[in-house]
Amino acid sequence: MKLKQQITLLISLALLVPSVLISSIAISKIKSQVTSDIEFYRVDEMNKLKMYIKHITDIAYGVVEVNYKQMQDSLASIDSTVSADVLKKQMLDKCLTTLSQIRFDKGEGYFWVTDNKLPYPTMLMHAEKKNLKGVVLDDPKHNVERNTNRNIYQVRSELCNAKGEAYVEYSMKKPGSSEVVNKLSYSRLYAPLGWIISTGFYTDHIEHSIAAKEADVAKQIRQVSIAIVGITILILVTGLTISFYFSTRLTQAIITIKEKLSQLARGEQTEEVSSSRKDEVGDMTTSLNSLVKGLRSYTSFAKEIGKGNLVQTFEPLSKSDILGNELLDMRNNLKKAADEKSVRDWVNEGMAQMGEVLRGHSGDTRELAHEIIKSLIKYLKANQGALFLTVLGDREEDAYLEQAATYAYDRKKFMSKKVEMGEGLVGQCVLEKATIHMVDIPKNYVAITSGLGEALPETILIVPLIHNEEVYGVIEIASFSRLRPHEIRFVEKVAESIASTVSTVQINERTKRLLEQSQQMAEELKAQEEELRQNQEELQATQEQMRRRQVELERENEMLKREKSVIIETKMIGQLPAEAWTNKSF
Repeated sequence: MKLKQQITLLISLALLVPSVLISSIAISKIKSQVTSDIEFYRVDEMNKLKMYIKHITDIAYGVVEVNYKQMQDSLASIDSTVSADVLKKQMLDKCLTTLSQIRFDKGEGYFWVTDNKLPYPTMLMHAEKKNLKGVVLDDPKHNVERNTNRNIYQVRSELCNAKGEAYVEYSMKKPGSSEVVNKLSYSRLYAPLGWIISTGFYTDHIEHSIAAKEADVAKQIRQVSIAIVGITILILVTGLTISFYFSTRLTQAIITIKEKLSQLARGEQTEEVSSSRKDEVGDMTTSLNSLVKGLRSYTSFAKEIGKGNLVQTFEPLSKSDILGNELLDMRNNLKKAADEKSVRDWVNEGMAQMGEVLRGHSGDTRELAHEIIKSLIKYLKANQGALFLTVLGDREEDAYLEQAATYAYDRKKFMSKKVEMGEGLVGQCVLEKATIHMVDIPKNYVAITSGLGEALPETILIVPLIHNEEVYGVIEIASFSRLRPHEIRFVEKVAESIASTVSTVQINERTKRLLEQSQQMAEELKAQEEELRQNQEELQATQEQMRRRQVELERENEMLKREKSVIIETKMIGQLPAEAWTNKSF
């Protein structure tokens, strides 16, 4: 074979093989990374769904817990056993009715309640299937547990009895469709009643999202592959043209280039070819050097992406570098997805921490307020904060805001703990029921103080605590760093949970105060009854003493009457004449 043909063949192979090899590696890396990301997305979505249905079930659990405590309080005041059993049944039935009426997720979500008996529990309430009430759930149609095809109610009962809660995946037909899809349920045991409270969500939307992502990735890979093939063909044609035109005079230069291309064909890392020629051979050498440099940068960039380094710098070979620009787009998309995941993780972690605070300090409003503002300021890495709670008066216009807790505020800022409705930004926030976010802070509004001095904050955020369209208070946050949009949304979301918890705590405190007042009034009535009994006994004793005194007076009066009669008779005898004394008839 002639050298010209050999050079042509070697150039063709040297241009084709590295392009295909590197392109295959890049596409393989992309596919591997995308597969990993899709699987991570699946796990992340399932974890979010688990957290969501757990939160929903915790609400139902709270309803049962509140009703059970109310039942215990009511039963404590009843003496008759029969009345107590009737009242207990009525209150439990009322609790089940309340749960059956709760709907969520656009009205498609509901609850069901079973007991925790084994081997098979009994259905106590099903919001959608009323006919299952009182039925022992041993029907083989319930053997749809995803991994073992066991009875799903039996599995829930076993797990809840062992751990207090259970996640169960199973397959069933979706209402309104003949398609069998996966469903995830969460159950929680309320031990005092032996109730297992459950709800579930279909997971087909997650599978649809994953399928859509896979289709989109396949499309992107096809586009990248087409671009790679086009570039490869373009380079190959250029090389062949140059080789045919200059093969006779440039054999030695081509041999040198061939050696470099052979190294690239073996997958070896090679250095750029130095050439001082200004003709077409020099241009070919320059092109080869650009290819070596570009392939090196592609490989390095793809390797860094495979390692998860999404901040690696990369410059395409030109504005029309399709592969380079596609790699950049891929890196940017992956980075955007990672940033969004980071935000979601940050929000979810914050909600979990605040949930722990709300659940762990739900007995006292003041203590709850201090823990809330302290935890929130620390999590946001802000500098100062305050929490105000609404205090209701006898009339609606008498309501005002009272400072419940502060964090790192100068004492002179809050010498007065009372803020009228509409007074300042805090009071205006209540009237408007909307978040106030300030970045241009007035000089006399507030200053962040430390041991070194004080300075104006960069951001002021004031968020109302709203639950069921009612404002329960306001959170004010000051920070040197400007709050990002997702941090503001996080505070607003937390504010809803805080308002709900504050509402519950205030209701519990009012109930406790009313109970204490009732007990105090009962004790006072008991003391008054005792005092009245003692007064009655003293009155009876006085009456008895007066009766005895009256008897004595009557006796003395009788004696006085007798003495008076004797004296009168004596006086009459003394006045008779002497002959009367001798009268025998006298």
